[in-house]
Formats: sequence, structure tokens, C-alpha cells
Amino acid sequence: MSSNNDLNHSLILTVLLLIAFATKSEESKQIPALYVFGDSLVDSGNNHYVPGEDPQNYFPYGIDFGTPTGRCTNGKTVADFLAIYLGLPFAPAYLGLSRSKRKRIVTTGINYASAGSGILPDTSNKTSVIMDEQIKGFERTIKEILLKGLSKEAVEKHVSESLFLVSSGVNDHFKNGTFRGSRKFASYLIKEFKIRLLKLYSLGARKFFVNNVPPAGCFPSITLHSKPIGKCSEKMNKWISFYNKKLLILLHELQTQLPGFIFVHSDLNKSIMEISENPNKYGIVEASKPCCPRNINGNDLCANRNTYLFFDDHPTERVNQIYAKKCFIDHAICTPRINIRRFL
Repeated sequence: MSSNNDLNHSLILTVLLLIAFATKSEESKQIPALYVFGDSLVDSGNNHYVPGEDPQNYFPYGIDFGTPTGRCTNGKTVADFLAIYLGLPFAPAYLGLSRSKRKRIVTTGINYASAGSGILPDTSNKTSVIMDEQIKGFERTIKEILLKGLSKEAVEKHVSESLFLVSSGVNDHFKNGTFRGSRKFASYLIKEFKIRLLKLYSLGARKFFVNNVPPAGCFPSITLHSKPIGKCSEKMNKWISFYNKKLLILLHELQTQLPGFIFVHSDLNKSIMEISENPNKYGIVEASKPCCPRNINGNDLCANRNTYLFFDDHPTERVNQIYAKKCFIDHAICTPRINIRRFL
């Protein structure tokens, strides 16, 4: 069970985020919706509607929501904390919404992300919604819902003022369980990611919040087999860092080349690495073992989720909270400095 101190930490951070929202209420009203694309780091339940058995649809996933939600952790994701900061509802899973529900909530955002997906079509092995299909889902949202209730001009204004969270790339670095990082691969993946960003831009998106790729070399599924056990794979993290550098360069290039294109670069990699290397600083006791080992009985769940870096291979809600504070309040890992006014 979580301690009172852990609960207090959670409440304090939520209050800080709400205060940050309140102090910028006039500006944040100008961001009408949050649309989410990517993988398991931000999926809010789309894979529940994809053929196949996914553990995140069952206990103990979602334990801090009171029920499994399809999120690949015990509670809130980084996408959820971004919604809190913006004063918006959590973006619901696109595939879980009936047509009538889509009409009611579409103007505050939808989550199209799918666990197991990547930038490349062949990454998911047909077990998730590939990014191209996620973007097509948003395109259908525009044509079948937004344009049915709003004028073309109003839709263009809505989309251009909305925020687009894109978080993908880690799964692409693995092909059939084999890591494939290299200079050539990083260049290829960046080229493919650019194509997807340009597609969103062509649909009217102008404001982007982009997560870089987390340090997969520190994931428990990797460190369990390292020597010594628990040691991050420097090779994996090196090539992921190489890709991440190219990602930031790409975002700056697009901002220069595309009228109206603006972005916030979220250094999720740095946030997780800092916690991994200095766990005590953040109240983390276990930085290498997962709180919830895969394919285990729920009774084997760790005693205190808030002292673990990883729930399985994904960050715990507590670590996502730490990320949120670093990004939205401390302005330590998100650049340029997050300023809602900048998105007007």
C-alpha cells in the first residue's frame, strides 16, 4: 500500500499543476484540445479494441485508477499530466468511443496512440494501430465529425490552436526482439518521422509537443539480462541518444521551413536517466527492477509503487509525476521553456 507521504506527494504535484493552469487560465483557454499519437507511453486504452490479449487490460494495470484503463502503468501517463496542466479532460481512446461520444468530446481532444506501435508500419506486427492509421483516424475525425458541426474556417482554427502530442520511436529500435540502432537506422527513422509530422501539418496541426525516445537500455527487460544484473545497456542508450539528437534538429528545421509550425521538445530520456542515476534524490528505492514483472499474478505486485522507477518496462505514475514537475513547473527538460502564451 502507498504511504501517506506518497499520497501527499501526489496531491501536492496535482495542486501545483492546477495552480500553474490557473495562473495561465486566460492563455490556456486558447488551447482547445489535446490530440495524442504514439505508443504505450501515452496510450489510454486503444489496444483494448485491437485483436489480441494485452496485459494492460487487466489488474494490476490501472490499479491507481481503481480499474484497468488500457494504460501501460499503474496510473496516469505523461499525456494525462499534460492534459491536467492545460486544464483539459484526459484525452479518451479513439477506438473506445461511439460515434455519438466522439461528437460530444472531440473538441477537447482524442487519444489515437496504441501500445506496441512505432513510426514504421512494420514495427507493430499487426498487434497495434500503426501511426499511419492513427493519423488517418484524426483525418476521419475532421471529415466525419468536426466538419459536420463546424464551418471549414472554424475547424481550421480549432485544429491550428490545438496541441498535438507525439510520442513514438522506441519500439522501432527493436525488430523481432533484436535491437537495431545505428547511424543509418537513425537517419532512416528520422526521415520517416518527418513524413508523419508533415502529414499532421497538412491536416492543419501547427502546435506540437514531441517526446524523445526513452533510454530503452535501462528498461528492466534489458537490465535483467545485463552483467551485472541491473546495469543499463550503454550501447542501446548510445544509439537512442544519437536518434534523439537528430530528432531535435528535425524539429528546429521544420519550424524554420513550415509557416506556423511551433514545438515543445520533451526530453523524456533525460528525465528517466536522471532518476535512474540518482534515485534517492527523487524518493525512488528501486530503479532497475519492475514493480509488476510481466505475466505475474497480481499478488506479486511490489509493496509500494511510488518507490519504483518502472511499473513493468514503463514508468510508474510517480515517475510520470516527477517528469511533469520537471517539464511544466521547473522547465528543466522541455524546450523551449513551456509558455502557453507562446502557443497563441
